[in-house]
Amino acid sequence: MSSTTPTFSESDKFNGTNWASWRRLIRTTAVSKGTFGYLDGTSKQSPTLPDNKLPAKTPWDSETPSPKEWRAQNAWTLGLLLINTKNPAGLGINIDGTAAEAWTSYINTYGKASNMAQLNAEQILRNSTYSDCIDFNDFIINMCNKWSDARALGSKITNKDFKDIIISSLPESWSFATAPLYDPRMTSVDAIACLQIWHTKSHKN
Repeated sequence: MSSTTPTFSESDKFNGTNWASWRRLIRTTAVSKGTFGYLDGTSKQSPTLPDNKLPAKTPWDSETPSPKEWRAQNAWTLGLLLINTKNPAGLGINIDGTAAEAWTSYINTYGKASNMAQLNAEQILRNSTYSDCIDFNDFIINMCNKWSDARALGSKITNKDFKDIIISSLPESWSFATAPLYDPRMTSVDAIACLQIWHTKSHKN
């Protein structure tokens, strides 16, 4: 495994307001690298043993790494958190302990979704609008991310609700394309696919 710590883009780094999307990135990265046990605290150091008694090198996802491995992998995981956070000390993150202790401080400070945060995420999603100067595929990706953020905070916005939000975000000039999408049998995925096809055809040449 590469020892280089992944660095997120500036817009994806944690800033105190993007907990849901940032948490997903951190969890996905940690799981893919085999270090999630250093976040949730399940990876423990093996007892200190003489060199000739140490186990063979263990994989990164081992729950019982040697002390040397544990220190290196804990430092890597702690770095994943702190490098991808803007001003971690200023945001109240525990930067002096283990990766698991730092992760716990994130959860305790930002992970307990408040009703206000949920309502704010829903409002951001519902207030989003599309204009023809925006790349349509980028807009859809952004909308899906906003929906995911809202649901991560406890929102009950359903698939049908999301489809209706997508439709209402489009300008009047799209009415010809959106009219068939109100069919209750059509999911948001179906609706988005239809809109992408219509957009591609209408913008040819």
